This record gives sequence, C-alpha cells and structure tokens, in this order.
Amino acid sequence: MRVVHVIDHLGAGGAQRLVADLAPRQKQRGHIVTVVCLRHPTQTGRVLETAGVRVHYLRLGRTDPRQAIDLRALLHAESPDIVHTHLTLSCLLGRIAAVMAGVEAVVVHDHEADAEIFTTPAPLLALKRLLEPHLPPRGVRYIVISHSALSYACEVRRLPESNLILVPNGVDIAYLERGRVSSKAARAQFGLPVDAPLIGYAGRMAPEKGIDLLLEALSQLSGVHAAIAGQGPLANEMQAYARKLGVAERTHFLGHLDDIRPLLWACDVYVQPSRREAFGLAAAEASALGLPVVASRIGGLRDIVLDKVTGRLFQPGNVNELTSTIVILLDNVEHAKMLGLAGQNYICQYFTIDKVIDRIDEIYRGILR
Repeated sequence: MRVVHVIDHLGAGGAQRLVADLAPRQKQRGHIVTVVCLRHPTQTGRVLETAGVRVHYLRLGRTDPRQAIDLRALLHAESPDIVHTHLTLSCLLGRIAAVMAGVEAVVVHDHEADAEIFTTPAPLLALKRLLEPHLPPRGVRYIVISHSALSYACEVRRLPESNLILVPNGVDIAYLERGRVSSKAARAQFGLPVDAPLIGYAGRMAPEKGIDLLLEALSQLSGVHAAIAGQGPLANEMQAYARKLGVAERTHFLGHLDDIRPLLWACDVYVQPSRREAFGLAAAEASALGLPVVASRIGGLRDIVLDKVTGRLFQPGNVNELTSTIVILLDNVEHAKMLGLAGQNYICQYFTIDKVIDRIDEIYRGILR
C-alpha cells in the first residue's frame, strides 16, 4: 500500500513517537510510506529519514492558509491508497486535502481525546465539531488510543461507533531492553545517588503533567530523590518550586533526553502525576521494563495501570494519596516487584508496537475493501 502520514509537527510527544515507530516498520513490511510534516525539520524527522522514510516539510505556520493548498498538491503527486492523519490540525486539513486530491481512504488518528478542549482554539474546535461527523470520504476510520477516548469520541464528538477503533500506542520492548545496564550504572550516567530511593518522571514540563504534585509529595518523603526529565514552559518555575519546598538537593532536573531509557533503568518507582493524559507512553514504557508505576486515575493511564494489579492509581491532585502510595512501594520491595512483573507481562501482552502495526494494517485493508 502507498501510505502518507500527515502530522502537525515532529517535536516531542506520543503522536510523534508513534509515527517514528510506525512509518519505518510499515516500510519494512513492504508499504510505500511518506511522512508529511506541516512545520519545520526536527530530530525525529531526521531519525525517520535515516530509517529510509521520505519526509516532506511544508515549513508553514499554524494559521497559514497555504497548508491546505500545499498538502493537496503533495497528496495529488503521491497518489496514496491511505492518508493517515495525526493531531488536530492535520486531521482536519489532511482529510480535506485528501478529498480534494481524490484519495478515498483516510485514517484519522486521535492522540488527544478530551485534551482537545484545552489545546485547540475555540473556532477550530467548533468547526471540527460541526463538520467532522459529516466530512467525506466515506472510507474513513477513527483510531482512538484508550477506552476513555472511545467514550469521548462517541458521547461528545458524536462520531459513528461503526467507524471507531481502539488501538493503543505501541511500546518497542526490544528497544527499551537493548543495551540495558544496572540501576547503579544508569544512575552514574546522570550523577544520581547510588543508594537512595529514586522515583522518576519523563515528559513535558507543563501544568497538565502535575510535576508540582510530584515535588510536593517528595517534600513529605524523607531521603527519597526524584529524577525529572523533560522541557517545557514550567521548567524554570518547577526548579524554583523545588527550592521553595526545600527539595532542590533531592530533585534532579535532567532536561530533555533524546533517550529516556537510562532514566527508567535507574529508577525504583516511576510516577505519572498528570492532571490529564490521553495515553501516557512513558508510563507504559516504564511498566514494560518491570518498574512499579504510580499514576493518576485519569484518561489512558487507567488502561496502562490496573490498580493494585500492575501498578497503583491515585486520585488526580491528591498529594497525600500520591505520597502514601509511593511509600507503600518503597517500603514493600516484594509488593513493588510483584506489581512491576505483572505490569511487564500486561504490556507485553497488549501494548507491543508489532501488535499495534498489525491492527493498523487490518484497518487499512478493511477500508480499502
């Protein structure tokens, strides 16, 4: 099949990670794959190109009307069997451009679920609500990444259930394990204390990620250290907050990491304290490595972490519950190991990248039939 993926940008995020995992593997399976990015080149794009995937950059701003025109011309030239769109703007423009270019099969991949109300400008969201259920082509399927996203798509977006398919984001377990070193060696890479209990977090430094809650919990955990990887608008503010709480010496801000595996190898417990989370790929990767995971009881995290079976869930925003849950895992090593092993088996059974690609291939074939 000739497949064109269309995505807003190739910066950091779960959608970008999925495209980076998906496109090269689809190419290995014999598909002719192209990625179209509405913005400028990034490291993820270069990784795709190194893997032999063609990447086109429109290099245009979010509100530039030339996006639709240029995208339509690209799709007309590529003449794909499938246009697979990712993120809000690409899902709208890509679908319109596909129809204009005569492409009859479109996959709309929803990576945001209810987060769209926070990330999408109101006029664009209103337009999307109005048009989306009725837009051509007839050969369209919607991929959602969690059970909560499926409910949201049915109840709020009013999309036809017959066209909705649940496919979680995939975890590349072989990559996560490749070159794995001991916790002690991984900590040495970042200058982290060798013997202290260590909790980890990786993701954007943004309000919805709840890093302030993690720091507040840390202030109640004597002798425990935290390693935090990521960049974002709250990076400086969270460092100042750590100083205010008196935990700066026990909080290790690692900045952006192209490779978060050493961080995960180093930790005793992984914490995802998000206020909202469409999926939670880093939590799934931590679980795949056998780490006990503590996560908010929201969104896709409820699919990844089965409470008291493969990890522990806490009520979003409840710092005391978060703190006590971390204490349980740090104090009861056998219980933590049991949860970590169960989580590892669960991710291997349901969330591997190969299973995800198999499912997406089935969706492609189903549309074309």
